Amino acid sequence: MEDDAITTLVRALHDDREGLRQFAMRRLVNMGPRVIPALIDTLKDTKECTQECAAVALTTFGSTAVPYLLEAMNSEDRRTRWGAAWVMATMGPEARNAVPPVCLPAAEAAAPEPATVEQPTRKYGSGVWSDSWLTKVREQLNAAKKMDLLNPGGANC
Repeated sequence: MEDDAITTLVRALHDDREGLRQFAMRRLVNMGPRVIPALIDTLKDTKECTQECAAVALTTFGSTAVPYLLEAMNSEDRRTRWGAAWVMATMGPEARNAVPPVCLPAAEAAAPEPATVEQPTRKYGSGVWSDSWLTKVREQLNAAKKMDLLNPGGANC
């Protein structure tokens, strides 16, 4: 029964009506972390507003979603990997610090690291669903699309 509710709400993220999509996002977030895998799967949807809804909801979960997003970054599906990186970049330093360091060959480790833009850590909760909050998250998601998602931490071993 609960799986049916999750499936129905995820389908509502595909709807053309903004109000219905926002309602579905709120309900999914209120259901707790068990919906995270369904939201991650939705990141690969070809409809941009559906991807955005999943990303906004995942951002709301904050650090709770990080282990799932890290796992998704190893997905066979390119769009799922990209979507997970997109959400992680939006979450800022808190999520980046959860990414395990990557061991680089000595030649690459000696190369200077590119400058990164630090974003302030933001705590999102389920009680912040105002239009201005959604606009801020959407702006962060759009900015994250333009960031270098391949070097989240730049750590060397």
